Amino acid sequence: RRVYTFKASDGDFDRYSDRLSVKGWRTDAYNANGVVLFNHDDGAHAAWTGVAPALPIGKGRVYTENNALMIDIEFDDDDDFAKRVERKVAKGILNAVSVRYLMLPGHYRANERGGFDCDAQELLEVSIVTIPGNARAVRSKALEDEELVERIATRVAERLGNRAEEKAADEDNDKPDAGEEQAEEPATGNGDAPADESKPNTGEPTSADAPKADDEEDEEAKGLDDAEAAKGFVEAFKVYIRGVYKQ
Repeated sequence: RRVYTFKASDGDFDRYSDRLSVKGWRTDAYNANGVVLFNHDDGAHAAWTGVAPALPIGKGRVYTENNALMIDIEFDDDDDFAKRVERKVAKGILNAVSVRYLMLPGHYRANERGGFDCDAQELLEVSIVTIPGNARAVRSKALEDEELVERIATRVAERLGNRAEEKAADEDNDKPDAGEEQAEEPATGNGDAPADESKPNTGEPTSADAPKADDEEDEEAKGLDDAEAAKGFVEAFKVYIRGVYKQ
């Protein structure tokens, strides 16, 4: 499922002249339930209007980031109305959210604009809305999404590159030093190097002089292959993520 990210609230004045502290959000109860409504319609009016009660259109998870309350929303793809709302969000027709909250007693006071400054409030629900109470409570821009992709891809490339370098260093450490002399064969009774009577010395090249096998050459090229694979993965990852955001 696709996830849509919105700024739900910040610490500046909203259209009702209220200011809500970002650090003051109490979100545990919301994240345990996580309902997302449309235009704050929780179905409460259905009892006296006779209209069918509205149901949540999705679920959300809130968190604080960059001095703002953020929410990730997944729409219910089994609900026709929720899918209609999601399509409008994907097209950029609906871009805003709004929070319903409860100011905690003793944590709010009147401000110079006639609203309230609140340093502790409980989040009750979040809605996709046509007109938000906070003009800045809108969906994250495509540029932010692109920057996120770049940061993730760069981090992946760094991790893969570090692993390739560590592996190459380990292989170098396992190789004998060029200056080390090979251990001498035990001497025979006449002081000469032992001769293999079954394989007389004919002066032909030995196995030590033979060219490297294909698997040895492949092993030496593996470091380069790892680097190329990392680059290929990063590019494929970026293409995939951009495709998801464009759906």
